Amino acid sequence: MSKWFIKSNLNTVSKICLAGLLMALATLLQKVIAINYIPVVPFLRISLGGPAVIIFASIFLGPLYGFIVGAGSDVLGYFVLDMSGSAFFPQITAIYGLLGILPYFVFSLFKHIKNKKLMLIIESIGLAAIIVAVSLFVILNDSMQLYGSVTEFNLFLKIFIPSMLILLFAAVFVFTIFYNRRLEKQEVKPVMNAYQISFSLLIIEIVVMVIFGTLMKGLAFGFATYPAILICQVITLFINVPLNTVLLSMLLKLTRKRFAND
Repeated sequence: MSKWFIKSNLNTVSKICLAGLLMALATLLQKVIAINYIPVVPFLRISLGGPAVIIFASIFLGPLYGFIVGAGSDVLGYFVLDMSGSAFFPQITAIYGLLGILPYFVFSLFKHIKNKKLMLIIESIGLAAIIVAVSLFVILNDSMQLYGSVTEFNLFLKIFIPSMLILLFAAVFVFTIFYNRRLEKQEVKPVMNAYQISFSLLIIEIVVMVIFGTLMKGLAFGFATYPAILICQVITLFINVPLNTVLLSMLLKLTRKRFAND
């Protein structure tokens, strides 16, 4: 059964050292080169690279090291680099811990699926279903609670939010096709193609950030804000998937020779 799992040819000492470096890098990307605790939506974190580093740690080093890098980077980032004065939420740490565990199994599974059209179709159907669900919520509801205030869904928002999601969907669809073509033209390719990477990241984003992440943030910030958290996580999904596809493919390409052959 071991052939079904991704393996690197690093020894234990090398894995420990690399895990420490990746944890430090993820911490910097999530706390220094990132937007944390936005006043209106403090439950939203915008990080350019932090999640990709954690996901890479899970794929390359295994789920145990991935968990250590993910959870450790959040704890280290809060107690060492956080200047906001906000309370520490172990629920947020749990999100990044799961982000370090799940990718190893998801990527190990989907690396064996070679049908690019099938992956693109399923990914498109999944994204379309998300757009329909969020759009129906916005259209059928007149307001949404955000902490002590209430945000009204006026006609502009009822048109703008679904339209923005459709445009983001089109951007992700076009990006996946053209980025895969670009990777195929390169002399050194990552161990997985863009369709496999993008599809795997979508599954991870839905499970970890949208489903589990929204639940944990609901526990941390109050379930009255659950719809607002869910909508924000869905919107960031359309940004995170292509961004992390690029970053992760670069990391997988750089370490291609270190992956053990099946």
